[in-house]
Amino acid sequence: MAAIRDATRAELAESGYAGVTFEGIARRVRTSKPVLYRRYRSRAHMVVDALPGLDWSSEDIPATQCLRDDLLALFVAVLDNFHVIGIETYRSLIADADEELLNILEAQIAGLADRTIHRALKRARERGEIGLRDIPPRAATVIGVLVRNELFFTHNAVDRDTLADMLDTVYLPLIAAISR
Repeated sequence: MAAIRDATRAELAESGYAGVTFEGIARRVRTSKPVLYRRYRSRAHMVVDALPGLDWSSEDIPATQCLRDDLLALFVAVLDNFHVIGIETYRSLIADADEELLNILEAQIAGLADRTIHRALKRARERGEIGLRDIPPRAATVIGVLVRNELFFTHNAVDRDTLADMLDTVYLPLIAAISR
């Protein structure tokens, strides 16, 4: 499996998503296309398997003393991950994804939110930075939706300043209002 993932990443780097083929991966791994087809339903499945993992935890992102800085560090890391692979790759993946793959991606993102955003909110609550009321899951993770919208549906550069603006003008006021 590692050889297939490495070959897929190499094809992505050289040719982009459109250039990733079962034939090209099979050639790199020195196997046959049927071997790959037994393992992967589609090119999109093969590429998702090769993407850098979403297995980060809150320990992977340095904890600061405020929610804003915790989330800024997290989403800067997310942006770095997106830029390594390329936004066009992610757009193409979503376009090619079947329901099974969308469910896999949704589960990975939900797991990432549990390990990062929800833990950052818990630490903020313990510090007294936000109120004690429960924050609904959709509200807790709306920052990810805002970032995804900027990445996928605008031509604006999403950088640290853009993230800070989203946190300061939308997310943190929302969380403060809901939690109190």
